[in-house]
Amino acid sequence: MDSKYIEKKYVKEKTIEKREYQNNISDIVKSKNSIVVLPTGLGKTVVALLAIADSMISNPKKSCIILAPTRVLVHQHYKFLSNSLALDPTEISVITGEDVIEKRKKKWQNQIVCATPQILKLDIIRSLVNLEQFSIFIFDETHRTVSNYAYVFIAKEVSSINPDARLIGMTASLPSESIKVQEILVNLHSDHIEARDHFSEDVKPYIYKTDFEKIEIELPDDIRKISNLIRKTIHSYTKKLQNTGQLLPSNPSLKAVLIKTQQIEKDPILSHRWDIRGNLYSLVRLLHGLNIIETQGVYSFQKYINRLSSKTKSSGIKKLFNDSNFNEAITLNNKLQSNGDEHPKLSKLIMVLQNNLKGNDKAIVFASYRDTIDKIFDVLYKEGYHVGILIGKSGKSGQSQKQQLESLEKLKSGEYDIIVATQVGEEGLDISECKLVVFYDNVSSGIRFIQRLGRTGRKAPGKVVSFVTKGTRDETNYYLSQKRLAKTQRTVRRLTNKNSIDDKKKGLDAFL
Repeated sequence: MDSKYIEKKYVKEKTIEKREYQNNISDIVKSKNSIVVLPTGLGKTVVALLAIADSMISNPKKSCIILAPTRVLVHQHYKFLSNSLALDPTEISVITGEDVIEKRKKKWQNQIVCATPQILKLDIIRSLVNLEQFSIFIFDETHRTVSNYAYVFIAKEVSSINPDARLIGMTASLPSESIKVQEILVNLHSDHIEARDHFSEDVKPYIYKTDFEKIEIELPDDIRKISNLIRKTIHSYTKKLQNTGQLLPSNPSLKAVLIKTQQIEKDPILSHRWDIRGNLYSLVRLLHGLNIIETQGVYSFQKYINRLSSKTKSSGIKKLFNDSNFNEAITLNNKLQSNGDEHPKLSKLIMVLQNNLKGNDKAIVFASYRDTIDKIFDVLYKEGYHVGILIGKSGKSGQSQKQQLESLEKLKSGEYDIIVATQVGEEGLDISECKLVVFYDNVSSGIRFIQRLGRTGRKAPGKVVSFVTKGTRDETNYYLSQKRLAKTQRTVRRLTNKNSIDDKKKGLDAFL
């Protein structure tokens, strides 16, 4: 591999490894608003660094700004740029909602600004920031540039006030639907996608092989009994709704029930039918509980039931707990928990870790529910692993930004060898290179799948293991993510190729 470093004005010497594809991308986006698609681990932040350096060279009297959706990501960008640019650190500022207005006024005038889009939007409205002073705007995690997200407002204002500024979006993956990709392009006033993946010719020399293993898991008989009892309850509630004229399949999905609930809420007459609304809400709770027992296990289901039981002042929840099948499911789950029984994923996880981690190897385990995170943490801690958690900040049990950064630093330093993370560990965070990534459960999003995948195989060969509980939402989500990922790749290729054929058209017209 090429071990030479990037040599460019403003970039510190012998700091950043020179990679052909990063240089290629940064050269192309100099001249046009673009969306850069690079899977996690391929160095989007380096492309951002090069784009900022180029912009400072071309526009020495103007400033640069990089936006990221969370405070943790903003501070991460600040740290990277401070360590990589030959600038006085005081010329680089961080602006989030934690800063008072007077401080922000001064910080917006710095050479480089790292900020959250929410605070930039507010300060544009308050006329605290001069958009004309910036030569480049970088939108990290740009797949969020849809609907009413702050990125859309900011890009529109910049395009109107400072049309010469360069707008660059960066993401690990775009949506699978062509119409949504086009929406992002239009919102960023762009007509160009610059995409790479692990199979791109100029990327291949810089990546390592990642093995992928899908482990299929059968539900134990006792958990299946609980599942079947909940399914009987679901059938009962579906029948009640069908008898009131509500069109629902006999075995409805959570999505179908949520859509029906939204329809009822908007209906001027049916929105006052408390019997229909109550049964729909109970159906949502049942389908959620079914997914938890089947894909997460006994402990997480018990915690879910405990939270529901604390709300029995609600007549709908009271009726639900009086249902004989649901009651029997709870009783059986209590018995399994007292016996120490759990989802077979837990024992399988320990086996996977034992077989794949050697010496100083590190791993990240992704799970969707905090209760499951707690259970995995307890089990791995008792097994003697140095384990930490990484979760979002919401709720009483959430982690502050400081705690999240401490967890990441402990993994990096070797104090932790395993991090158990929710979705917060998927998007953008600078997580130390991991030998092993485990999907404890599966997500239906192709974007999230590729973000999880990118946590290994950067500096050495890696492995990804996905647990799929047969006949459950796990299985559905796994195949949905693969389908959507393949569709995304086809969409990006098609739009990129069409763009290269006719580069004169602008915005949405370029892809219709």
